[in-house]
Amino acid sequence: MNFWRMTTKIFAVFSLLFASFISANAQTDSIYEIQAGTKIRVRMDNEINSKVSGVNDTFTTTIAEPVKVRETVVLPIGTIIEGRITEVKRASAGGKGGSLTVFFEMMRLAGGDKRNIAGVLVSQLKAESSQTANVLAIIGGTAIGGIFGAVSKTENGALIGAGIGAGVGTGVALLRKGKNVSIKADEEFEIKLVKKVILPVPDY
Repeated sequence: MNFWRMTTKIFAVFSLLFASFISANAQTDSIYEIQAGTKIRVRMDNEINSKVSGVNDTFTTTIAEPVKVRETVVLPIGTIIEGRITEVKRASAGGKGGSLTVFFEMMRLAGGDKRNIAGVLVSQLKAESSQTANVLAIIGGTAIGGIFGAVSKTENGALIGAGIGAGVGTGVALLRKGKNVSIKADEEFEIKLVKKVILPVPDY
């Protein structure tokens, strides 16, 4: 009797393990799961800009190319993905460029369903500092000062003029602002999911 009970328990345990294994594989292979690392091409609905946008401003994008899992379209063109600005650095004097950090956090699906997501830009939005422009401004100012000194026709005119020019050039360099960055309306770009998204199974 004990033998049959033991055999039954062992069979039940193996059956449970087998069922769990099958279930796990089914979930991994499901077309209703979009894995982390998936890239999605989207189109911007309204412009955001490091000059005027602020932290926690929200915006929407529209999927521009269908997302497929095993050759099945799971996210068609037109699906809405919502984003939020998490950090803004505006362009500033001295040639410092602006930057925007954004995060994609919501997906609106057909039929009114929504899914929380975690997505980031594939490429960063950051304008490089314009150091070359500053150097040119200083050199240009010195050259102008040299011309001013030559015209003055004084013994130390060239030196005085060069000093004035250097001051003017430095002033221009300090006042020159860097470039702001933006994503314009209708501009296309890619985002990447950083965690898995489970889609609703259609009810036929």
